[in-house]
Amino acid sequence: MVNVVNKGLKVEILPDNNMMQVLNQNIGNARFIWNNMLSRYNDLYKLFSSHDCHLNPNIGNLNAILKMLKQEHSFLCEGESTSQQQVFRDLNKAFTSFFKGKSAYPKFKSKKNPKQSFRIQKNGNNIRITNRRIRLAKLGFVRYHTSKEYRKLLKSSKINNITIKKENGKYYALINIITSVNELKPTGENIGIDLGLKNLATLSNGQEITNFDLKHEDQMIKKYQKKLSRQKYMSKNYQKTLKKYHKWLNRKNNKTQNAYHQFSKYLVKKYDTIIMEDLNIKGMFQNTKWSQKLQKIGLYKLLNMIKYKSEWYGKTFIQIDRFYPSSKRCNICGYQKNNLTLKIRAWKCPICGTHHHRDINAAKNILNEGLKTQNHTNM
Repeated sequence: MVNVVNKGLKVEILPDNNMMQVLNQNIGNARFIWNNMLSRYNDLYKLFSSHDCHLNPNIGNLNAILKMLKQEHSFLCEGESTSQQQVFRDLNKAFTSFFKGKSAYPKFKSKKNPKQSFRIQKNGNNIRITNRRIRLAKLGFVRYHTSKEYRKLLKSSKINNITIKKENGKYYALINIITSVNELKPTGENIGIDLGLKNLATLSNGQEITNFDLKHEDQMIKKYQKKLSRQKYMSKNYQKTLKKYHKWLNRKNNKTQNAYHQFSKYLVKKYDTIIMEDLNIKGMFQNTKWSQKLQKIGLYKLLNMIKYKSEWYGKTFIQIDRFYPSSKRCNICGYQKNNLTLKIRAWKCPICGTHHHRDINAAKNILNEGLKTQNHTNM
């Protein structure tokens, strides 16, 4: 069976000096529009809140503000129009998510943020991609390089939009395409996965996936961070050090991304049903002991990869309730050890006498609970 899916392809672009100025201007325009719209809405939001009312923004109101901004600031008329319209769509989406209680109140965007971007929607022939260059309407041509596999995909797929992103001193095009993928053959195997901090993941078959080694990358990043703090901002030496700092940041990010893609693809190839816990990752970040390590691991990114790849390739992805006591319950007899602390890595069940490795036992319980949920749903 063939599934039609949305895919995001990230390719590095190589703008010349003139194109860099154009891209940076459009990045600045998008940030300027977001901040101005948010500022104007905040004034109205406070006014309505003082009278116990809520003012929900909508596309029409935000579009009207954009038109006013273009009249007030002529430089906005020189920029790419669909990317500016995308800003108020994104802001409207952010407010919708806030009012539904799914996210925090939208924040202003800072120029100092290491990640800056703007998105261009496909509209007729405003985006064209050849083997070597990307044409962006009103902005011009920019060279790019990528793999043969991605080039074939770009030729055969429909393009939805392109996000131009500046990150760690480099420019990228994130190309959203509609393409088709073949479902993977069933294997008849199911797996439960317990994500953790000590090990990246523990599988219900006893396999442990250790956290990959990023010590060297972290050491180099810290080294150049310290060096930057002692140098004059944007001096020649500062810019040389900044390039080296960005190099190690990119190496760390690429290493993490590659490892997650390999692990998630391995899971969907080998197993028909993948079961995990619905982790409260935001809540976990509030724990000061865990937050730094969680930031390095990026559990949400891994979980999201496994989820969307399961959907692409026709596999079943299940998340059990986050409050299910997977570590405390014996997977053989069901006894629950309520005094189990995080320091205890192994324990013996007083009822059936089974010796449990904490994480393997949790993964087995996750598998059993997930299969019960699946059977109940199918009845």
